[in-house]
Amino acid sequence: STQSTGELAITTFKSLGLVTVMCGDGTNDVGALKHADVGVAIISNAPEVKPEKKELERKEKEKSEKKMAILQEFREINQKRTLQERQKLLEEKLKELQEDTMVKLGDASIASPFTSKYSSVKCVCSIIRQGRCTLVTTLQMFKILALNALIIAYCQSALYLDGVKFSDGQATLQGLLLAGCFLFISRSKPLDKLSKTRPHANIFNLYTISTVLLQFAVHLYTIIRLVDAVHAIEPRKASIDLDAEFSPTLLNTIVYIVSVTLQLNTFIINYRGHPYMESLRENKPLCYSAIFTAVFMTILTFGLMPDVSSEFSLLIPPDHLKQEVFTTL
Repeated sequence: STQSTGELAITTFKSLGLVTVMCGDGTNDVGALKHADVGVAIISNAPEVKPEKKELERKEKEKSEKKMAILQEFREINQKRTLQERQKLLEEKLKELQEDTMVKLGDASIASPFTSKYSSVKCVCSIIRQGRCTLVTTLQMFKILALNALIIAYCQSALYLDGVKFSDGQATLQGLLLAGCFLFISRSKPLDKLSKTRPHANIFNLYTISTVLLQFAVHLYTIIRLVDAVHAIEPRKASIDLDAEFSPTLLNTIVYIVSVTLQLNTFIINYRGHPYMESLRENKPLCYSAIFTAVFMTILTFGLMPDVSSEFSLLIPPDHLKQEVFTTL
């Protein structure tokens, strides 16, 4: 298409409130690529689709054979030429080899935020899949952060009323265990197939707000129930000293285990997975990180490693409380 036709089509579609995508491979497409919401430069001389494994292996073999032929030719004529002639010949051969392996980008690549290695417009589907995966990851991170903030706020409030707090070691351990989940959840990869359904565009919708509120209601009930169970064994003190040095208590132990476990639950429950990204089982690093954290919290709950519990200033709960905590969580 001519430059004016492409620009006119894009600007017309945008004036109607439509989101536009433009694919182009030449100078005449630069104007339309700049005006489009998403511009994709495609390389005209590139293959339409990604070559198969056997084809790639064949091309790699041809390249290596060509390199060997050039080296053999250079060795044969090496003794018959002067030093300057050798250097000039070597530069010509290397330049020829480099031109064969490099992909030549056109003017369209300068005007576009995306450049495809192939000449097919199928790359648009890849951009949409990547964009949806990024959007879903961002939305689920907002949900997780909101729930974790509410959980931590109530847990700190429950400890404050008894003049108790988390130790430095406990806070460090909590941060390390959950940091892995935050890291690996952001590394989710999109699926190979484009879904027919669209994800929510933002967090301000009935589904997102209702799920956050309902999940927090369940978490709040869990925390209140277990805190009451602790107070039944260890009644609240009549007077509290907020400036006193930290000392392990049963309330501190139970609230810490509950806090970390509930925050871990928010990652597992709110991870979206299919149809926009790989599932929790397919995201191996996140899956293993969640399993490790869950197993570690189980060990602390049942006091299976007293030395580890003591290292992080945690007490071993009574047997009936262990069972109640584990069942509730």
